[in-house]
Amino acid sequence: MKSEVYFTPFGAKHFDDSILSRLEKMFDRSGAGSIIKEGDLVAVKAHFGEHGNVSFISPVYYRTIIDRIKMCGGNPFITDSNTLYVGERNNAVKHHNIAARHGFTIETAGAPVIIADGLMGTDFVEVEINGKHIKKAKIASAVYWAPKMIVVSHCKGHMLTGFGGTLKNLGMGAACRAGKQEQHSGQVPKFISDKCTGCGECVEWCNFNAIEIKGNKAVNLPDKCAGCGECIAACRFDAIESNWDVDAGIMQEKMAEYAAASVKNKKRGVFYFNFVINVTPECDCAPSSDKYLVPDIGILGSFDPVALDAASVDLINKASVITGNVSDKESYELKHAEHDKFRMVHPKMDWRSQLKHAEELRMGTREYELIEV
Repeated sequence: MKSEVYFTPFGAKHFDDSILSRLEKMFDRSGAGSIIKEGDLVAVKAHFGEHGNVSFISPVYYRTIIDRIKMCGGNPFITDSNTLYVGERNNAVKHHNIAARHGFTIETAGAPVIIADGLMGTDFVEVEINGKHIKKAKIASAVYWAPKMIVVSHCKGHMLTGFGGTLKNLGMGAACRAGKQEQHSGQVPKFISDKCTGCGECVEWCNFNAIEIKGNKAVNLPDKCAGCGECIAACRFDAIESNWDVDAGIMQEKMAEYAAASVKNKKRGVFYFNFVINVTPECDCAPSSDKYLVPDIGILGSFDPVALDAASVDLINKASVITGNVSDKESYELKHAEHDKFRMVHPKMDWRSQLKHAEELRMGTREYELIEV
């Protein structure tokens, strides 16, 4: 049976045709508000963006969703969990500061920010999942205890999963720091000595003291490496890359199992939005924003996270690339540009693994009906 995925395209059909008004209409028509009862605490799963990143979803969009939640009688809060890498979001104080800097305040977004796994990323609840890789997932406490949840995700590329949407936002974003490390384990990157300049930026970025400079070259210490992959993003010289000798699909399967665990206790108490705008080659955890791969497409919503991600990727792949934004990228395999934008950017990464495994976990189906609002 096909799942319903609601879609409103980006762009105005007339002068006062606001995308925010159409987001309100989608919220109502899709039945997103039907999950909320008077007085419900509603977690709004967000990503505040790393310092230096400007492609994350604007709090203006969150305000529209949050106002709708309040109209349904819910008590919303905006939440995300602390990061595994250093950055500006690896503890709750820094995380709150970057959220506020990016406009996620109660005055602008309409709801308080609560960091889901606490001050140091250690507040979690173990959820039994008995998956192929994960038996008990470590889910951030605020995500677990919230009876209802609206998941707001930004669709873009990702260095370790190829594509990041709802499943990535849930699987990695609802995990505490230890849960993130569990998913990344085994993904120890390769260091390419010939390309390394010895600048030391990767050393500063690593939160695990797993990189040293020896002989003016960066050297990885596998026994300390958590496999988070952030050094790959930090390196400006392409001197660090994913270790393709390790099955990258395993991490995606772990991520799907964490995503399933994060909503296990909520039954039909979750609704999902995907924003297919500002589609960058890397995730919002990067301390920068690269050129967009395709023009802005729109906003999608569904009760089915698998169908939602599938529909989002299909729309991206049907869109034409912004030629000037990709033609100067030597690492891109442009032969994929017409049929798979994320294989174009990350040619060795099969992003479909996460959707396939989530479907096997009965989180949803890749078959969908697209309903334009």
